[in-house]
Amino acid sequence: MKHPILEGSGYKLYALTWAIVSVVHVLVLNQYYEFSLTVSILDSIVHNLLFAAISPGFWYLVKHSNHNRGDIINLFGTHAVAALLTVTFWLYLSKFILTFLIVNEADYISFLQTTLLWRAILGLLFYSIIVLVYYLIHYYLDQQDRNNRELELRSLLSESELKMLKSQINPHFIFNSLNSISALTMSKPEKAQDMVIKLSDFLRYSIGKGSSEMNPLSEEIQNVQLYLDIEKVRFGDKLNFESKVSEPCGEVMVPNLILQPLFENAIKYGVNESIEAVSIGLECKLSDGMLNIRISNNFDPNGIPKKGEGIGLDNIRKRLTLVYHRNDLLQIEKQENEFKVVLKIPVKQI
Repeated sequence: MKHPILEGSGYKLYALTWAIVSVVHVLVLNQYYEFSLTVSILDSIVHNLLFAAISPGFWYLVKHSNHNRGDIINLFGTHAVAALLTVTFWLYLSKFILTFLIVNEADYISFLQTTLLWRAILGLLFYSIIVLVYYLIHYYLDQQDRNNRELELRSLLSESELKMLKSQINPHFIFNSLNSISALTMSKPEKAQDMVIKLSDFLRYSIGKGSSEMNPLSEEIQNVQLYLDIEKVRFGDKLNFESKVSEPCGEVMVPNLILQPLFENAIKYGVNESIEAVSIGLECKLSDGMLNIRISNNFDPNGIPKKGEGIGLDNIRKRLTLVYHRNDLLQIEKQENEFKVVLKIPVKQI
């Protein structure tokens, strides 16, 4: 954290403040106490500029002190000792300099001696004000740093989450799709061509979207449909898909690729592991300012791996938390032979 005066742009305001204090000091000595202008200026310069030269060091005490509430007594004690040492050194040095410079003014020397207590009180006031300002600056800069780090962290997390999500496009899916296309080129070339187009569109959509992009739900479902159409060439009647999505639901903006890993789970742990036909269902409803998306599939309990919830679910949970600042937007239910995931998307968000 940079020094607000020595390393920042606050030196101009700092210099102006001390200039005003010095001018007021001169006027008080010259007009009220009727000392000569020379004596008044020397007194003001020595006292104020000397304190102005010392006070930037208070920043390091503020910066490196423990700011926990539980240590408030120790913090107060530290500043009390620092203030006494500072004021004592300031008064001794300024008195020494002024006595040397104004040796022939007996009235002023006497005045200087009798006003040491008031000058000490003024010095403690200067110390308190400057330290308080430093604390305000420190907390402001610290809060800015925290906010910047949080924004950077969220951005990095969002980027990494999306990259992880994209990397979870199973390479076996691509290999199997290419093998299916190869087999179809001889028997059904028109169907092979159609599958190439769908695979190209699917990959273009999945890889080409930005990490913070929001898309209409209808576009996400179209991409999922491409994925399922490609997989259906491999699984045939073993894979069935039923969708119930009203037009208002399709217009709601949702995070990019938020549905893809859920259907990958359904294929990997449902269709792929089962010897019976598997139905994947998609339902969407709008209720109380929320878009409720339910994705379900039946499965063979004996064929499901015992470990883990499946790829991408933790990824989706974290992405929803990052985007909507809530951790209750993903629900998972597993029954005897049905797996169901419910996503809740705030409609008014973004």
